[in-house]
Amino acid sequence: MELRPTTAKVRQALINIWRTELAGAVFLDLCTGTGAVALAARNAGARLVVAVDTSAKAIRRLEVHANREDFYTLRGTLPGCLAGLKTVFDLIYFDPPYASGLYLPTLEAIVAYQLLAADGELAVEHCSQVPLPEAYLCLKRTRQKHYGDTVLSFYQMLNGNPT
Repeated sequence: MELRPTTAKVRQALINIWRTELAGAVFLDLCTGTGAVALAARNAGARLVVAVDTSAKAIRRLEVHANREDFYTLRGTLPGCLAGLKTVFDLIYFDPPYASGLYLPTLEAIVAYQLLAADGELAVEHCSQVPLPEAYLCLKRTRQKHYGDTVLSFYQMLNGNPT
């Protein structure tokens, strides 16, 4: 699938929205691509950043920043590769190729593997023509931000409970 980097406008908006939450956060960037969001999260004060992508080229490009105690990369295919993560994340950013069909299976895996902290937040980037549900499993959409045809949908756990 073709690489569609998160625009600078959306990336900056996300970092601004999460500005206070990023300080000391454990951050997961799914479908990291260029890694711009993962790097911005680290620069904004995230304590730990994990960047996941299926592309060997994308992961190689990010390895310059990886293998430090605060930044790791993982090459794998979603949603299956999430089973290997043993960390609970405060903030998760998920920006798959819009037509990939990965949205609901990956949200399901995030819940099943309890990757989102009870008080954490998940941001999903999608096209306005690809609506996401208001609630899915134990995730509830708390807000949406629109940037032209791009939408950021934010989810939190219902009652802070992953099951």
